[in-house]
Amino acid sequence: MMRDASHPSGRRDVRRPLSPAVIAVCALLIACSRAEAPRPTPVAEHYRLIADSATQPLLQALTDAYAETVNPYARFTIELGAPAHLAERLRSGQVLLGATSLVPPKPPGLKWWLADLALDGVAVVVHGDNPINALTLRDLRDIFSGVRNNWADYGQDGSGSIEVAVREDGDGTRVTFDRAVMGDQRLTFDAIVMPSVETMLNFVALRPGAIGYVPSPSIARRREGRAGGATPVKALALDGVAPTAENLAGGEYPLVRTLSLIGLYEPQGELRNFVAWALGPQGRSIAESLGYAAFR
Repeated sequence: MMRDASHPSGRRDVRRPLSPAVIAVCALLIACSRAEAPRPTPVAEHYRLIADSATQPLLQALTDAYAETVNPYARFTIELGAPAHLAERLRSGQVLLGATSLVPPKPPGLKWWLADLALDGVAVVVHGDNPINALTLRDLRDIFSGVRNNWADYGQDGSGSIEVAVREDGDGTRVTFDRAVMGDQRLTFDAIVMPSVETMLNFVALRPGAIGYVPSPSIARRREGRAGGATPVKALALDGVAPTAENLAGGEYPLVRTLSLIGLYEPQGELRNFVAWALGPQGRSIAESLGYAAFR
């Protein structure tokens, strides 16, 4: 038997070409090995927050902007509640972060985590047609205690009697007003209790002799929401100082207060990222656009 001299064994080296099917499978395997690993689909995370009536508009604007510009997968629901209710919700763990105009008492054996968010003022408001533009803190004490109950006592003979409107017990704006203005003086029995900021503004707008108080940024929001920018409600200067953002930031206005972010513990994860953003330049810009005074 003759052997092929070109092969060591003397056998012929017969190599068959690969079939098209085999070539296709190999190409597919090579392509798969080079493809990037699949990325997991982001999952929306939901966070429940709580705020009182003074801080709710700001917290809402901040969370909306954060979800729109920073993390579209962050979802926020903001519950409205007075400071005492806010404290209970935080202690129970039902919410992890809040915003408040009045820091509630510390939980037994614990302490609040707090961060300064912005400044606002308690603005004293009257009907836009009331000729009065300014009062003193002493004037306010006399009016809200019932010592003086007619606008004629302040040189406005045609303005009739004074109708006093206040917020409910426990509301942060009322507590601030009572501490700074009323002291140990009792509130007049004729005072009408208003359950919300909007109700207070509507009452004063409809009653020419009314006087009440609201968070200062709510004046600008009401003005922007009315046709032509006009509003029948105006804020009074107190002791000669108007409740502007500049006067709040400078400490000249007598009824200025700090608004705080509050939690039982320091926020973690995405909430921590949100807090850092809210306290940074973007958050301060939003606060100022709404009429709050930002910390610098």
